[in-house]
Amino acid sequence: MVISGLIIKFPYWLCWQVRRLVNQLNGVVFYVESEHDYFVIENILPHIEFQYSIVARNREIAKQLRQRGMQVDVWPAFPEVLIMTRHAFHRFPIRGIKKIGMKHGTYHFKKMIHPKKYNAFDLYLFSTDYEAEMAAKAGIKCGVVGGQPKLDSLYQKRTLEISLKIQQQPEFDADKKTLLFTATWDKSGLSAIEQWIDKLPVLKTKYNILVSLHPMMSINFVNKAKSVPGVYFADAYNLPAFMLAADFLISDTSSVMGEFCALDKPIITFYVDEGWRLTHEIREMIKDISVQIKNVNELDQAVEKYIKHPDLKKTQRRKWRKVFYGDINASHGKRSARIINAFVLKHIN
Repeated sequence: MVISGLIIKFPYWLCWQVRRLVNQLNGVVFYVESEHDYFVIENILPHIEFQYSIVARNREIAKQLRQRGMQVDVWPAFPEVLIMTRHAFHRFPIRGIKKIGMKHGTYHFKKMIHPKKYNAFDLYLFSTDYEAEMAAKAGIKCGVVGGQPKLDSLYQKRTLEISLKIQQQPEFDADKKTLLFTATWDKSGLSAIEQWIDKLPVLKTKYNILVSLHPMMSINFVNKAKSVPGVYFADAYNLPAFMLAADFLISDTSSVMGEFCALDKPIITFYVDEGWRLTHEIREMIKDISVQIKNVNELDQAVEKYIKHPDLKKTQRRKWRKVFYGDINASHGKRSARIINAFVLKHIN
């Protein structure tokens, strides 16, 4: 457990018990560790059949969401049922809370963490039958198939409208190809951001450049990306629209590759061969769905390869999107909501 969880464990337990006795628990809480987490659950919320509150990790996250019109409280909270897309048990260090876990990304691009982390949940929603079976084999006992609600955002009217606005910006050149650069967390050992972050000024002379970085990315990399004129930087709200606007994805081990398989768009990846969560199977899967390069000097050649061969990797992308998401035409938000509704209505007082 995180040290802060140990420090607050007894006072939190005591407060939770007192609130329970006087019937002042917070009911059902959706906990969001970052703004990104909200946009995982947003497609579930319209289908929820019970009262709930959304609780942010701190005031800054709450402020970000309130600016977008969401009603959000700030931790601490004392729920009967907790729903979250992280393993943030240190924030709620008591077994009396019923806990539902959800995916915040396509975990096929990372090795699953220890089963103990999953089995601390009463219920955990995986994306597909394939993934739930994989989890069961790893010793995870609480897994069910819930889909990937974040996928629904790709097909919303709002996403299309934002995508069109991006392409109407003064510096956006319709005659250039548009590249979306994504990078996973630089401290994970699985990121390739150092390969391209300093090359953005040169790259933007040849391409329209969009950038999306992991929510925990070191601030120096974030500042570098934001400081380049003419480079468009995506937050969690705009990321689905950036995916629609892009012609190519340039990535490392980021789960955004999953969405690009759903969109059936070309993927180029920097070769990553280290990291404890990068298994042989994951390396082979990334190799299968993308054209891989070792450094940014090979990028133009990879783009040209796709232009000359429009069907390149198409069969592989379609094969893997079924593994990642199952039916991409169904509402994954509705599917997850049905499971959550059944669980909560059974356990809530």
